[in-house]
Amino acid sequence: SSGINAEWPLRPGENVTAAYAGDIVAMVGANCASGDTFVDAKTPQSDICSMESMFVPEPVISMAIKNKHHKDDDKFSKALARFVKEDPTFRSTFNPENKEIVISGMGELQLDIYAERIRREYGCEVDLGEPTVNYRETLTEPVEFSVTYKRQSGGRGQFGEGYGEIEPLEDANADVEFVNAVTGGMITSNFIKSVEKGVREAANEGALTGHRISGIRFILRGGRTHNVDSSDWAFSRVGYYAIKEHFVNKATVLEPWMDIEVTAPSDCSGEVIQSINERGGKMKDLDIQEGLCHVTASAPLQVMFGYTSFLRKHTSGMGTFTMEFSQNKPVEPHIQEQLIADYRETKAYKNQQSSGIGV
Repeated sequence: SSGINAEWPLRPGENVTAAYAGDIVAMVGANCASGDTFVDAKTPQSDICSMESMFVPEPVISMAIKNKHHKDDDKFSKALARFVKEDPTFRSTFNPENKEIVISGMGELQLDIYAERIRREYGCEVDLGEPTVNYRETLTEPVEFSVTYKRQSGGRGQFGEGYGEIEPLEDANADVEFVNAVTGGMITSNFIKSVEKGVREAANEGALTGHRISGIRFILRGGRTHNVDSSDWAFSRVGYYAIKEHFVNKATVLEPWMDIEVTAPSDCSGEVIQSINERGGKMKDLDIQEGLCHVTASAPLQVMFGYTSFLRKHTSGMGTFTMEFSQNKPVEPHIQEQLIADYRETKAYKNQQSSGIGV
């Protein structure tokens, strides 16, 4: 908007009839979500514009949340729906395997605050589970795949075959890319779409640890069909098992690293620095002024759980810290081995193995 605001400067709590570029105003009762753009209803359609959408990073931490009393289920659902609408970094999903609701966000404190708001604003008693890190899986180098899916059970069978390669993208956090490089009509377009569907299904489940796959390009080069037995299902299994069988050969697990800023009394600087080093963090800067130390560092999210309690105890309640997602980095080998072992004990992995993989 342009022009001079006749009501400028605005005073806190003052009712206004117009708002201009740079004004910060509040509206009551508006049905909207974060990132929406409001325009004058009289604006010609050709002049209506929308503000550029915000960048919303993927959540890095998740917790199971449970409503204690079934009589409050309706209020509980309304609370979650409201918070998801208001805050694009907050997510709520249902885990069918464990029959539980999982909330996700950018930090432990954020999820704790929403749980407290549910208690205070909606009168619902809730329990939060232990925090879990949202790991990612990606490739370290290209791999080739060739998958034949064949099933015969008396009547019409199932047949699909495909080959190609899977390669890492420069950005390990990028979404999975699917490239159709099939030539000569070896696979029809509808079956190619089925292969992509299977790839994305497998990528959502992960192959090493059950965590989502990112930063890969799946290139389908060719394959074979059968006049009778080929189906959408068979070719979706080609994409699915290409990930499950071949991706794991050169895969690695990524974990979120956080940028950390700690403020504490200057005589506690040694303990603060030591605590970050012991957690495998990397120091960036130390600034001491007016009796306070300001430490900037980075560290894996997993090791920062409970750091608030540590800081409160070792700084006589005077220390504070903030965290912001920085990037995903490969986990240490022993951590990856443990994550794989834990996943192989889950019901999801065992069901997958009992269903039979590949031909």
